[in-house]
Amino acid sequence: MLEVLEYNDLLLFKIDVIPFLQQNETENNLSLGILNSLEDGGEKPLLMAAVLKNDKLSMVLLQTIPVQVIFSKPAGLTTQDYKILGSLLVKLNIPGIVGEKECGLAVMDAMSDHLQKKYAIGMNQRIYKLDHVTKAAAPDGKLRILRHEDLSVVKEWVYLFHEEIDQPIDREEAGKIAAAVIKKGCLHGWESKAKLVSMANISRPTKTNCTVTLVFTPKEERGFGFASSCVSALSQKMLNQGFRSTSLYTDLDNPTSNKIYIEIGYKPIMDSVAVHFTE
Repeated sequence: MLEVLEYNDLLLFKIDVIPFLQQNETENNLSLGILNSLEDGGEKPLLMAAVLKNDKLSMVLLQTIPVQVIFSKPAGLTTQDYKILGSLLVKLNIPGIVGEKECGLAVMDAMSDHLQKKYAIGMNQRIYKLDHVTKAAAPDGKLRILRHEDLSVVKEWVYLFHEEIDQPIDREEAGKIAAAVIKKGCLHGWESKAKLVSMANISRPTKTNCTVTLVFTPKEERGFGFASSCVSALSQKMLNQGFRSTSLYTDLDNPTSNKIYIEIGYKPIMDSVAVHFTE
């Protein structure tokens, strides 16, 4: 039997689901990273739920923003289970999901049939994992932490990054994001000939893994291997600091970035989709 158990208590939810999520730490990095950042007694997520099959935890649902629910990697669920799950989730008014591709699409298909709504794939993604760098950064450049004096450049790059991934924001919001990531001390830049030419961020640290995000190189600096060097050097730095692995999400519609990451040493571990109802 399949059932969806909703939670109201964040601490209890963490106790129940984090050990399950850690069984596939890299695949579940998004859920784990968010849960680790949430403070007990603070603002609660919009949805916290566990999917149980014959009373055994099989998937975790987490929603912290209005547009989508994060699905963990499922365990022990069949295609038929996904269809049943879709019918169970109809009552939750889920606007969209991000999660493992087969599961996500099957659940959305079932919900679409029940609700008579259409949906669209926002992004076809692939999660990569690295535990050993196979292509080192170029020797004629250097990685450094970006600081407040870099804010004007980072603000513009954040704005352009969001344009390129079809999630546009205004420059005021870009400035807020830039200031926040710089303040955390996790945003890094690659310098070539004393000029900042690329950036990448570290986010969602878990027990043994962290995620490389916000990888961006301005158009005029592309084609010189700067993004490759930036990500390679940053990944190696994280391994040197004690993480067993680093991970990242890529857009499958961008073969160039996928090729770059594979050359560095990243290996595909799971395909993921972001899907939303259109009406």
